[in-house]
Amino acid sequence: MLYDDAMFQQNTIGALLLMGGEGRRFGSTIPKQFHLLSGKKIYRHALETFLTTGLFDEIILVAPLDWIAGAAHDGVKTVAGGKTRQQSSYLGLKAFQTKPDIVLIHDAVRPFITERILRENVAGAIQWGAINTCIPSSDTLVHAPEGRAIASIPKREEYLRGQTPQTFRMDWILEAHEKAIADGIENASDDCRLVLRQGRAVHVVLGEEQNLKITSAFDLFLAEQLLNLSK
Repeated sequence: MLYDDAMFQQNTIGALLLMGGEGRRFGSTIPKQFHLLSGKKIYRHALETFLTTGLFDEIILVAPLDWIAGAAHDGVKTVAGGKTRQQSSYLGLKAFQTKPDIVLIHDAVRPFITERILRENVAGAIQWGAINTCIPSSDTLVHAPEGRAIASIPKREEYLRGQTPQTFRMDWILEAHEKAIADGIENASDDCRLVLRQGRAVHVVLGEEQNLKITSAFDLFLAEQLLNLSK
């Protein structure tokens, strides 16, 4: 993707780091984003990359109410999330001190986000309005509606695995959330899905295999190995 720094300078850019997950898959009372990865809380790996890029005019951490103090970081606003990812995303969008032109939304438990992905997301959203980060699937995909029998095997090359960040024009994503609320939708697991409901196209930025999501103790083990290999 072709872009230059002028694209970023002509727009205000905000970021949400969603930290609302729980620690049940870890068998822990500590939410997974607060577990340590190489001696540092998982969410801080992504946050530090955000800060290092200098891309963002404002960054907001959306954390569980009981863990706001644990998420405090100098110069970064922290707000309480909701009961669902959709609610947390909307509360974060409403919390910006100054409404940005572009907003990037990222899962706090994806610690290996790169500057390249962040920059291409923002540039894509400036150009097209809505971006999802995706990677090809190396596995065969099957369609099994009830999880017991295969109904079809689609063409693998037509399907991608969605990651985050997802990045949008602020007016588009706010409108999508408010329309979903008006329609009684309260638990959408994906911001892009809400934008697609509005009849808007969502374009793709290529992600990376290492941009993994830590949702289990095994994922955390893999993340530790990735960090060890990079040293």
